Amino acid sequence: MTIRRRKKAKILLPLASMGDIAFLLIIFFMLVSTFMKQNAELDPAQSDSLQDIPPAEISVAVDKDGIVWLQGIEVSAAELSGAVEVLVGERRLDTKVQLSVHKDLKRKDYMPVIEALSETGVPVEHTGQPSDS
Repeated sequence: MTIRRRKKAKILLPLASMGDIAFLLIIFFMLVSTFMKQNAELDPAQSDSLQDIPPAEISVAVDKDGIVWLQGIEVSAAELSGAVEVLVGERRLDTKVQLSVHKDLKRKDYMPVIEALSETGVPVEHTGQPSDS
């Protein structure tokens, strides 16, 4: 009785599409890196005419050190979304959150706070100071 060897299956991988994908990834990362270099710092918004608004039930402040304060209690940007949802409860559209950001903060410092507040679906009012002119 003779034992026959099994023939190995030939595996063919289409490598042409891999080259296309690698080329597209290289282009993508080159473009992203140039956009990141051109990221300009934004000047704080100023206005000659500000509206007086009544104090909100919920207030969020970001101080000059980038520390986030919710109702006078220090929280992280990651905890902010859940904490606001707990405070709002089911009155989501009836409640407004007032946000105050220190004028010297850069965009990278306050954008996580704005993103966390936008996840809650609660209307946000930005507060500020009048311009010097």
